[in-house]
Amino acid sequence: MRSALRDRYEPAPAKFIARQPYYPWVVVGTTCIAAVIGQLDASIVQLILPTLEHEFLARLSEVSWVAIAYQLASASILPVFARLATIAGRKLMYLIGFALFRLASALCGLASDLAQLIAFRALLGIAGAMLGANSIVILVRAAGPSRQGRAMGIFAAAQAVGVTIGPVVGVLLAALGWRWVFWVSVPLALAGAVSAGWSFHKRPISALIGGSTGGGRYC
Repeated sequence: MRSALRDRYEPAPAKFIARQPYYPWVVVGTTCIAAVIGQLDASIVQLILPTLEHEFLARLSEVSWVAIAYQLASASILPVFARLATIAGRKLMYLIGFALFRLASALCGLASDLAQLIAFRALLGIAGAMLGANSIVILVRAAGPSRQGRAMGIFAAAQAVGVTIGPVVGVLLAALGWRWVFWVSVPLALAGAVSAGWSFHKRPISALIGGSTGGGRYC
């Protein structure tokens, strides 16, 4: 990632993956990881707000910002990253998004007071926007016209899974300690980053499937 930022170069996917007939579905699966963790973190705190009230000795109206900060930050900055991705490259933006997601999730779990937790949740929302701004475009180009409907259906299902299991996962992890509610996303984001680094290409994947070696970035 350091060389990509310095040289403005997006590395090609791993050859052993790009040559496989299921290669487009690896890309679709990677976007689904982003869909799951994005929706998971959006809903995971909904049922643990009373726990946070007790932990930080705060009112419900105050701890509610732990949930609101994520949604507000993500929605407000999403169009910005959609535009930046066309300039910097979608693979690079995705990798940065996963890296920031890991960092923000870890920081949320390490927060020492409510103000820090809210701030880190806003940072987590920004990371979610970096992933959300790119997912559909990458998915559509990966699947191609013949598989586009199925790929988008899988992606929508992944979002539904994330938003559905979020509250349940939050309650279960809160039994171990509220910090685990936020740390659960760290390994998921790491897996997504590894998969994106190995599979995403700087050129439209639909062109690669058709055998073209023409240039161009995700756009």
